[in-house]
Amino acid sequence: MNKIILPIIIFTCFTACSYKEEEDKTIAKVNQEYLYMSEVEAIVPDNSSKEDSLLIADNYIHQWIKKQLIISKAELNLTEDDKDVSKMVEDYRSSLIIHKYQQQLLEQKLDTTVSSFEIDNYYRQNTSNFILNKNIIKALYIKISKPVPNYDKVQKLYKSEKDEDWDELEDYCFQNATKFDNFSGQWINAKELLNQIPFQFANEDKLLKSTKHIETEDSTFRYFIAVKNVEFKNNIAPLDFVRDDIRKIIINKRKIEFIKNLEENIYRDAESKNQFKIY
Repeated sequence: MNKIILPIIIFTCFTACSYKEEEDKTIAKVNQEYLYMSEVEAIVPDNSSKEDSLLIADNYIHQWIKKQLIISKAELNLTEDDKDVSKMVEDYRSSLIIHKYQQQLLEQKLDTTVSSFEIDNYYRQNTSNFILNKNIIKALYIKISKPVPNYDKVQKLYKSEKDEDWDELEDYCFQNATKFDNFSGQWINAKELLNQIPFQFANEDKLLKSTKHIETEDSTFRYFIAVKNVEFKNNIAPLDFVRDDIRKIIINKRKIEFIKNLEENIYRDAESKNQFKIY
């Protein structure tokens, strides 16, 4: 269809009064396939501007034409066996229906509560499955603009383990720090944190084994890292690092078992009622 005429037709149809279904206007035709105005209208959001509506409609029409042309070409060039996709369609439909039914039952009946005992027990029985592939740390990260206010004070406080010093450091950082991240209670990727500071090191393992406090600077900022704990790659991951993963594993195992039992129960019920025969 002519690219100049098409937008005019679309505009005329969109701005015309509402029409009855039996008066549905034809927008495009490819061989014996027709595209109607109602189909195009259905894909245009109600709150679209006139310009957006025309653009959306124009794109949809051209995509529809391309699709029909490709289908026509495929119909001409494929064998009858290749074109017989009825079994594939039916298999796909069956899979979708089964999946939706299973998901509906899982949402209604699956117990997703996982106790700490279950998580601990699974962890103990499967420690070999939780080997670290990276170094992880618990740490404190501070970034302060230069010149650093009360430099001696912050240098002392970020190394301290005293609760009262922590409160003072927190107040100081809220007032002066550009960045203040407390990862003391959670494991994070060591490399990702170390990459945030302009500090040159050849060996990450050696660095983390040799120091608990890292200070460095660039032309604008001073950086402080206090490493609270380290677990090295190739070691068993600490439980608190993999706790959420274990919970997901346990729930997924329950899903698999639920679906297996569902299929078996449906089969046994149908068998008891003579709903099928095996010849």
